[in-house]
Amino acid sequence: MIRKLDDAYIGCGLLWLVFGMGYGIWMGVAMQLNFANSHAHANLVGFVASVLFGLLLRAYPSMREARLALPQFVVYQAGAVLLVLGKMRVDAGGDPGLAKIGALVILIGALGMVCLFAMRRNAPALLGAQSAS
Repeated sequence: MIRKLDDAYIGCGLLWLVFGMGYGIWMGVAMQLNFANSHAHANLVGFVASVLFGLLLRAYPSMREARLALPQFVVYQAGAVLLVLGKMRVDAGGDPGLAKIGALVILIGALGMVCLFAMRRNAPALLGAQSAS
């Protein structure tokens, strides 16, 4: 799993993309534009950040081999789900409690990625491949 963590991140990001697009289509068709906040969060913290994290892990192989890599992935994705569900609840006029929990969990996940990046041991794989030729 660790070797494929970059693929897992990119795959989750693509799932978030499909969800975000479907959610946006539903919003438009049903005229439920009050859900724009949760829609934006699904696309940004779900799709954009997940794909970027996956590309970082692909560019820096030592990051995905770190012991923190898998827990960071799980925490971040769980936080994204909790945050988006919480934002949906708030957009529907409900309690912000789940959004607050999700925000904290996703922040911990993002800080985990910062730690992984700070602890990386090598140059980007892309640069290494270019200098080898």
